[in-house]
Order: sequence, then C-alpha cells, then structure tokens
Amino acid sequence: MNKEASFAGTFYPDGSEELNSLINSFKENTKIEYKSKAIIVPHAGLIYSGHAAMAGFLHLDFSETIFIIAPSHHKIFNNIALPKYTYFDTPLGSIEVNNLLIKEIAEKFPCIITDEPFENEHSIEVQLPFLQNICYPHKQNAADFVKNLTKLGKRLKIVPILVGRCDYKLIADLISEYWERASFVISSDLSHFYPQNLSRQIDSYTATIIETGKLECFEPVQACGLIGIKGLTEFANRNGYSLIRAEMYNSGDISNDKDRVVGYGSWYLYPDTTNNFYKTFYSQYILNTVKESIKNSLSEKEYIPKHIPPSLTQYGASFVTIKINGQLRGCIGSVYPTKPLIIDLIDNAKNAAFYDPRFIPIREEEFEHLTFSISLLSKIESIPFKDEKDLLTKIYPYGIVLSEREKRAVYLPVVWEQLPDKEIFLNSLKEKAGLPPDYFSKNIEAFKFTTTTISDETT
Repeated sequence: MNKEASFAGTFYPDGSEELNSLINSFKENTKIEYKSKAIIVPHAGLIYSGHAAMAGFLHLDFSETIFIIAPSHHKIFNNIALPKYTYFDTPLGSIEVNNLLIKEIAEKFPCIITDEPFENEHSIEVQLPFLQNICYPHKQNAADFVKNLTKLGKRLKIVPILVGRCDYKLIADLISEYWERASFVISSDLSHFYPQNLSRQIDSYTATIIETGKLECFEPVQACGLIGIKGLTEFANRNGYSLIRAEMYNSGDISNDKDRVVGYGSWYLYPDTTNNFYKTFYSQYILNTVKESIKNSLSEKEYIPKHIPPSLTQYGASFVTIKINGQLRGCIGSVYPTKPLIIDLIDNAKNAAFYDPRFIPIREEEFEHLTFSISLLSKIESIPFKDEKDLLTKIYPYGIVLSEREKRAVYLPVVWEQLPDKEIFLNSLKEKAGLPPDYFSKNIEAFKFTTTTISDETT
C-alpha cells in the first residue's frame, strides 16, 4: 500500500518539474568537504528551510537503506512508530519502504507498527523529494527493467521512523545497530515562534550543544526533533565523532516576518574531532584569514572574510603564534570558546601582532618575513590531584592552565619542546601566573587540553 503525499502543494510544489527546479536552486554555492552517513536537517516548507536541508543532504553518503528519524507532531505514543506502507509517494514518484528491515527492528526495539501517525505528518514527507532529486529513485517494475534500466538511478529504500515519548538512548542504540548497513537522516527544526533576535540566541545555544556534545544542556523547547538530535549526538559521543555545521538561519531571514520565526539548521557527522576536520579541509583558509587580518590592520582596514564556511561559525578557541627568523614575535589566544572560531582567529591574529605586551607592534616591512602557527584548542578538562607530586605525573604532554584565584597562566603543548622537564615546566608556569616557582597550595587548580596545529610548514 502506498502512502499518498499529504503536503504537495503546501509545504512544497505539487508539480514534478517545479519541485525539481526549486530543489536544484538550493544546490548553488554549497561546498562539499565530506560525505557523511548521518545528517540533521529541517523539515519546514521548502521555500523557508530548503537551503538548510539541501546543505545537509548534499553531505549525505547514500546507502541503499536510509533511516528517516523524525518527531511525531500530532500523535502521542511511547517509543517509536514504524509504518506498514510499502511505498511513500511524492510528485517525483514512489520511494520504497524497507519492510523486511522494519520487521527486524520490531523484534529488537520497543515500537508500534501502524500507519496512523504517518497519515498527516510532514516531518518525514518533506525529506523525500531531496532523496529523490539527488538519487533519482524509481518504483521498479518489469517494464522499467526492459525499457529504461540505465536511467533508473540508485536503488533506494527508506525506513521511516516517528519518535514519540522516548529515551534518546533508544535512538542512539538504533543508529549503532544499523550503522554499517544504512545512512541516517535526523529530521528537526530548531526554535519555534520567537522574535528573530531571541530565536538566533536560542539556536546558537542549541548549535553549540550539538557541536560540543553536552547532552545535559538540551531543553525540549530548543527543537521539535530533539530526541532524534540527542540520539545522534549520543552516538557521536560514544564513538568519538563530531557534528559539523552545514548551515543555520531562520525563517525571518527569508520572509518579512521577524516577530514569529522558526529556526533551521543542518549538520553532518564526521568521524574525528572538529579541529582535525578544520585542519584537513580548511588549513589554507585559516592561515589566509590570520594573515589577511594582520595585513589589513597594517593598512588600518577592518578585515571581513568572504564566503565564510558554516563550520567556521561554530564556537572555538585558538592561539595565534607569530615568528620572524625563527624567533617569537607574538603569541596570544583564547583558552575557552566564547565566540565563533572565524572571529576568534581574526581577533587573536591582531592581538598577537599588535598587542602582545612582550613585543612592539609588528611593522609593515616585517610582514613578508613572518611565519604563522595556529593552535586550535580542544575542550578544557580539569585535572584532579592530591598534591604537587601527583600533579606532576599528570601534566605531560598536554597544554596546561594553572590558576589560583585571580592569577592564571597557560602554556601550549608546544612549550614542552623548550621545557621538557616536568618540574621546570610547572615552576615556569607558576612564575608566568605571578606565583613563586616553589609555591603550592590547596587553592591551585589545573586544567589540561590538546591542540591541533596549522602552520606555514604544514600546509
């Protein structure tokens, strides 16, 4: 039995040519760095959320089976719901349901199998035209194979899942169980019906939680598909993966209504740290940003980068180190992520060049002789210790923050190259914080971090 399209003509065009044309328009100016097996995408009307959705879908690494995990907006039930339908229809054709896999899921996970919650639910339906547009799936029959086999495109089946009252760990377990056999689309909008400025604040907070994996900070009002988002975030945390931002904006950026807006964002899963993602795909861009920031400041111009990658609008902390003829010429940075990384890089570049108190400001004639190293910081972790002897066993090979009340100092991991002895390293850090080298007290706190380095020598 086919699930007929319920929202053609409202959430998206009901004509195939018009629908394909609209979806194709969202593909413009989207750079694809990495293909991922899991994405988060919005599900509103395409004229509002389509650009954000396509930014996610273009990063999707398609498997023959694609899970679409979406919130139920109208029906209340426990755990998850799976359909009996064999196909879902849109103006672009029919897309097959993997009913065999649904039966298998029902044997392993708490769920209900019923079509009722799917009958008037948009959160799955609006995702289907994107899959069809990109993969050209087609309802296959004998005539298709004989007449037009070469034009069928990639065979594709879906597993539509609606989420009810559910523990997010169930979603994480489901993703883990089928990770090797499928790809995953998490369907969710962000904040709903706040004034635009407040919506941006809420969505920025939500994005930071998704990107740092701090599940305990989520609140239900942040996203309608929050359980699915938390499930994928939990899966990422379990496996040391990161969620990379592909796009984020709100309906007020599209329409003239700034009073009641809906937020949209898309992310894709990356099997490493975010900082290693930056190094792999954006080393040269980051180096150019740092250099241009300083170069423009020398001409008393404000530098505003063009075509900023969405991933670099994620919050991050960095240090910029400048050398001339191998000698330090400036080094300033941020220990904690308090602003988008692109802004942090620009600010720290200017501060290292012109406001490091140890050096006079860089002069224009020096610029072409400078070399640059950017350290992207991991999250800061507290180091528990009993006494100084215990602390000394735990500081290598990390970057270390040492603090006591208002006194604080930081050394990057690279400092170990100059101070390889642990005791000398720690004593020097104390002096940098304004403490005697032989000083120690129960009020001292220590924190550790790692860095990912991008430099002239590594690009």
